[in-house]
Amino acid sequence: MSLREMVTHNFGLKIMSLFLAMVLWLFVAAEKDSEVSFSVPVEIVNLPAGLVFVNRPPSRIDVRVAGPKVLLMSLQWNLPKVYLDMKDAREGTTEFPGLERTIRISEGVRVTRISPSTVDVTLAREGTAGNGK
Repeated sequence: MSLREMVTHNFGLKIMSLFLAMVLWLFVAAEKDSEVSFSVPVEIVNLPAGLVFVNRPPSRIDVRVAGPKVLLMSLQWNLPKVYLDMKDAREGTTEFPGLERTIRISEGVRVTRISPSTVDVTLAREGTAGNGK
């Protein structure tokens, strides 16, 4: 049997086998855990009426997440947000520790680092923010 005959014999099966091997390799490679960093926006929710910011929280926070590569690739198109819920905030300084709990991300992905890890927000009554009361 010549080399040409060996290559062309059952050519369709050989191409299909090669294709299946590539798909399997991509599937296995994509399942491995990886880590990526994102700069995610900070969203303020439920700011009480009559209160204004004395010091505005950062507009973005750096987050490092780990998980399967497939899930991390989907995060690039749908960046999570850090939510600061101000519903219980009063005049003065409110501390927001544990920001990793406010990030809504896919199951199977976990936050490994967040910077800053705590945000302090100072609020004042409207009209008193600039005169030291």
